[in-house]
Amino acid sequence: MDLTGDPSLWSDLVPDRFMPQIIALVLNGWESFEKPGTDDLEVPITKRFCCCLRDRKNQSRVLPFSIWWESPELDAATGTELGRIDLRFSHGHREDVYFAFECKRLNVVGSGGRLPSLAGEYVQEGMMRYVEGKYAGSLDKGGMLGYVMNGDVPAAIGAVGRSITARRMELKLSNGGLERSSIVPAEDRVRETRHSLDRRGFVIHHLFVAVG
Repeated sequence: MDLTGDPSLWSDLVPDRFMPQIIALVLNGWESFEKPGTDDLEVPITKRFCCCLRDRKNQSRVLPFSIWWESPELDAATGTELGRIDLRFSHGHREDVYFAFECKRLNVVGSGGRLPSLAGEYVQEGMMRYVEGKYAGSLDKGGMLGYVMNGDVPAAIGAVGRSITARRMELKLSNGGLERSSIVPAEDRVRETRHSLDRRGFVIHHLFVAVG
């Protein structure tokens, strides 16, 4: 089949060369973002942050993506909705080629003090969506964005790392666990995990940002 226009816009995967820019957009965008309250919920935080990311992306005119909030992921065979991707960076002309972020709150602060870390939910309700193929089912990478509600990013990373290690078989890890990013190794807020899924390797890029 002949392709019209730039062939890279019909590629099967999001090119790796865009990953440093996506990570920088999110981290730098968070620095300029009007921070939510420590008791705000995940959905309204992500909705507002999506608008911030769109604005910064459009001003820079560098990243060839459109950014969507709560976009549905459909089963190609049945049309059944598998879930809603919190943040989707759509690339090129294909609806099935994108970079996704699942967004989760961590270290939530309650009226009586800090509640549990929510690291277990981060793994089960976030990472497992990639491992089970609900999201990015034919792709090679995805993202997790952790909103650290009490601002203690190192503690949140530690709790998530322990939860990942405890479920390494279920997560089909092919590396040691929550490791330093191979893309931005000097950035303390970024980690990665590598997974051996059915007939493909998969990388999850983990970004942790402070709220409190």
